[in-house]
Amino acid sequence: MRERLTIAFVLLTVTLLLGAGVVRSLVLRDLIREQESAHLHQEVVLVAAMADDRLASGVAVNDEFLRSVVGQQARIEYDPPHGESVVARGAEYAGSGDPADDMSASAAVGAGKLTISQSDDVIADIISRDLVPLLALFVLVALVAGVVGFVIASALSAPFQRLAVAAGNLGRGRFDLELPRTRIPEARAISTALRTSAHQLEERLQRERDFAEHASHVLKTPLTGLRLELEDLTLRDDVPPDVKEAATRSLAAVDEVSTVAGELVEISRQGALVAGSELPLADLATQIAQRWADRLAGHGRTFTAAAEGDITITYTPGPVEHVTDLLLADVVRRGSGAVRLVFQGEEGGQLRIRLTAAGRSKPRRDDGEPQDRIAQARSVVEALGGRVTGDHPADGVDVLLPRR
Repeated sequence: MRERLTIAFVLLTVTLLLGAGVVRSLVLRDLIREQESAHLHQEVVLVAAMADDRLASGVAVNDEFLRSVVGQQARIEYDPPHGESVVARGAEYAGSGDPADDMSASAAVGAGKLTISQSDDVIADIISRDLVPLLALFVLVALVAGVVGFVIASALSAPFQRLAVAAGNLGRGRFDLELPRTRIPEARAISTALRTSAHQLEERLQRERDFAEHASHVLKTPLTGLRLELEDLTLRDDVPPDVKEAATRSLAAVDEVSTVAGELVEISRQGALVAGSELPLADLATQIAQRWADRLAGHGRTFTAAAEGDITITYTPGPVEHVTDLLLADVVRRGSGAVRLVFQGEEGGQLRIRLTAAGRSKPRRDDGEPQDRIAQARSVVEALGGRVTGDHPADGVDVLLPRR
């Protein structure tokens, strides 16, 4: 987007310059024509006065006189009242020879007429002398327009680039979106839509968790009570045999219903947050490790990571990234020394994350950053139906997440 905006800005600037250049050329041509025409009138008046003086002195206006007064790019013609016309041309004259086709000015000399003409090519020559500096100016303005356009395009496209990153994170299942603050109405509208979508998805996740807990309690508690009652019937001596057989069959049915209820609750807990965004544990662990290795290296910390267990199990990356980001940010703040991060895919599909730091850092004054990242991580994990144990990275922090 930034490159296209820059190119559009440069093209617009060059187009405006070309339009201004064309208008300037037309105006300049007319101005030069007026100046050259005025110059020709002055010149012909002067030469006519000199010719009148010669004629008054009894000297003829001949070819030698005309060659002495003609300009390098002009043509002069004296048409006497009797006899043939006398013509002289400058060394650089490139006209047609017909005053009707060239710029010309005439003046009376005695009973005759003196005409000085000049080709229109003179105007083109004068304009062409200004062409090279004009082209250099165009190139300079285009370069300046490119720099200014790049700066403006960067400022305009930056919010949309951040929105694209935020949309990608939302598609990965992350709800902690870093949205830009901007005055661009379109970007603000997109930002609002993304924030609303993230909030709605987070609320949906919370409702699913509450539903799973409620369903587990509502279904299993009565079934357990019913099972105990049926077992009691099968153990009583005063119950007929056919009733005991019916109670035994009912116990089997209750066990089947209890198993199905547990499976349904488990399915609701393990459904993918964003369908199609899941990644194998090996790829997910690699991405997180690569991203944080550079950050921790900037703090002079050694970072190692490993993926163990079933590394082919797929997980929605957003929640895992969110939790590990919070934990590793806490490591940067409160831990010291080498950092170890281990992902383990368990047989039941759960993901266990173990984070440790070599030591504790010295207490620092408040710098405006959130203090309790562990509490934030615990809130996120519990909303997903998991749990966090440990309160400090130096002692080790364990996270257990369901397969989502």
